[in-house]
Amino acid sequence: MSNPASSRPTETERELPSLPQVDTSRQAWAFVFASFLVETLLWGPLNSNGVFLKEYASLQVFATSSETKISLIETLSLFLGYAAGLPLLYIYNRYPQYMKPSIWGGLVLYTVSLLSASFVDSMNLLILFQGIGPGLAAALCAFPIIRWLPEWFDKRRGLAGGFIFSGGGVGGVYMPIFFQFVIDRLGYKWSLRISALITAAVAGLAIPFVNPRIPLASTAHTRQMPMPPLLSTFLRVGFFGCFLCTLLQAFGFFNVGLFLPRFSDTLDATAGAGLLSAFNVSCIFAQLLWGFLTDRMKASSAMALSSSLGCLFVLTMWGFGGGIGLAVLAPFAIVFAVFTGGFTSMWSQSAYNIAGPDKEQQTMLFSGFSIARGLGAALGPTIGAELYRQPSTAGPQRWGSAGSPGLVALVAASLAGSAIVGLLFAHARTMWEIVVKSRDDEGGQVQGEGFEMGASGAGAGAGAGASNGASGVRAG
Repeated sequence: MSNPASSRPTETERELPSLPQVDTSRQAWAFVFASFLVETLLWGPLNSNGVFLKEYASLQVFATSSETKISLIETLSLFLGYAAGLPLLYIYNRYPQYMKPSIWGGLVLYTVSLLSASFVDSMNLLILFQGIGPGLAAALCAFPIIRWLPEWFDKRRGLAGGFIFSGGGVGGVYMPIFFQFVIDRLGYKWSLRISALITAAVAGLAIPFVNPRIPLASTAHTRQMPMPPLLSTFLRVGFFGCFLCTLLQAFGFFNVGLFLPRFSDTLDATAGAGLLSAFNVSCIFAQLLWGFLTDRMKASSAMALSSSLGCLFVLTMWGFGGGIGLAVLAPFAIVFAVFTGGFTSMWSQSAYNIAGPDKEQQTMLFSGFSIARGLGAALGPTIGAELYRQPSTAGPQRWGSAGSPGLVALVAASLAGSAIVGLLFAHARTMWEIVVKSRDDEGGQVQGEGFEMGASGAGAGAGAGASNGASGVRAG
């Protein structure tokens, strides 16, 4: 079913009859490829900080800093990168002309932060310049892209979003190797400087192609975008379902990415790095795969399927792979990443199916899902670190034999919970109708909007939600 908004152009669109075509135009795909480059260069380092953290832990100058404090560089950067979206979207809706300058500002902040980090010897300042600064910069660059994606794509929104968001995975594949290469030869300070300058140059060439479909010059002279009411946007059962599903999935997913290279005593450093590289490569394909699938099925069903398969692989391949080694852990790294690494590419379709054609509410919901992922990325590995034990050769064929059965159980339970939540909300409308029909005193219209996070309309209390409820359902 096509997006109703595409058949009812806005006032601005009527004034600009030569706007590029949705889904198929050259400008739409130029937006995708340029956004992909920006995501690769700004989010790739956030997924590659482990190389620097290992280096910092080995340096005498940081000997007084604990592992927990050093890890704040990565934890804070990921959390801010995901969670800063909600306040940014409020600013963008009120001042839409600031969105493009925000991307340039993010690039400047990233460059200045990394260059500053390369001249300090204090862990507190590294947390600020390599953690907080790049995290905010990544958000400043990412959320205008998220805001403009529904303008450019309707039927292929999931595929386009999957391609864009796979950029972080691409960066996570080659950047650890590049960083380690430079660190071994020139030290971490020059690695930061070279990374900052390359990012500034390449992203500076890509950003001119990251534009809205409706030109900003026209938007700036029209009235401000309507700000969706916060309560009616988020107080929907569908949103809470997707939020909880995403939070639980992130608890498990980020633990696997962190501990996979250290999960077996049979792995040397090279094999562990190879596992992480295979994991990140597979996440790229996962973004495309699940983006494609959510264009053809309910987002909530896709989330449930993804988490269910991830839970199965953790219980079997990861549970016993610690004692067996690379022969099991390598296939696990690939299949787990393929089936669980595309969760963010499901958000665009889920937000559309909850909010209907209201683009402002779609991006607000997307920011809410980002907060859930940021919380999972920060809290999940923190809890997992308490359960993780160094690999042990005792009982090599036992489940959880790498010495971390508690960690495996946590990851499996988190993914199982995510799958259950996804299944409940995938069939919430059907269950609600059954309950209502079973009541003798209920003969009126079923009020089930807003329940199903993958196939509901805008929901009651969202302005035009009642009239758009039916049109907000995408045939799967």
